Amino acid sequence: MASLTCDKEALLLDVWQNLNQLSLPEIIRFVIIHAWPLLLAAACAGLVDSIGGGGGLITVPTLLTLGVPAPLLLGTNKCISTFGSLPAVIRYARAGLLPDIHGRMWIGLFVMACLLSSLGAYLSQQSVILENLHVLVPLLLFAVMAFMLKRWFWDEPRAIRKVAQLGPEDRDSESQIHLKLGHPFALLGLGAVAFYDGLFGPGTGTFFLTLFERLGLKTITANAMTKIFNLASNIGALVWFASQGRVIWTLGACAVLFYLCGNYIGAGLVLRRGQKLVRVVVLLATTGLLLKHLSRYL
Repeated sequence: MASLTCDKEALLLDVWQNLNQLSLPEIIRFVIIHAWPLLLAAACAGLVDSIGGGGGLITVPTLLTLGVPAPLLLGTNKCISTFGSLPAVIRYARAGLLPDIHGRMWIGLFVMACLLSSLGAYLSQQSVILENLHVLVPLLLFAVMAFMLKRWFWDEPRAIRKVAQLGPEDRDSESQIHLKLGHPFALLGLGAVAFYDGLFGPGTGTFFLTLFERLGLKTITANAMTKIFNLASNIGALVWFASQGRVIWTLGACAVLFYLCGNYIGAGLVLRRGQKLVRVVVLLATTGLLLKHLSRYL
């Protein structure tokens, strides 16, 4: 029985990996027939990320319920989140909102985030984790959801007035940023969140933002730093997953297109009144996907 299970898992892994060798018409056909829920999930994830983050709460359980094998699940999701997070950094750069930091400090922190994220990605592919990923993913997602609930429905409403009145005074000077990022707690927090991003991923942007706020960085600076280091940790993990052949590029690329559409729509809409509704739907959808997945093992 164990041998049959191993053979079935190996066959499934081979089928998903072979998607990277399909022609464009074959990829489109496969996605339309078998993977269309991921496209919808990616569009929703882009919309949610545009109003404060949390898109991984949708894409990870969707990949899980589609039956993407454990070795490929996190790498494929990282492909979506990496290319999905890049436009946010570009938007901040064009708006002149990226903070002024000495080049050496930027490079050092960026590389640190990349390396620790790669370490997390490496550990995520160890057999003890892969063999229990079907249980670990729901547990981790429920824990992340609990944190997001507090952030979305408790912390953010208390700061609405402040956010609505942002001005130049809500940005930190270069000396202030250097002082706050040089604190040991800042380095420890950055490393821990980057490591978590490689190990699992969902909620990373919110964790980074919470960290920078706790360090005392002002609103605009904290948001810009979040975009930068979220991209850094995404890149570090993706490079490791790609080097090990753990990314379904064709599936990820299709999902990225829908993610960017959702993100663009969300960025162009005034969603303050609709944020709570969107987030409630996200939480309900995520819970439903996870319960559907867990029902297979009951």
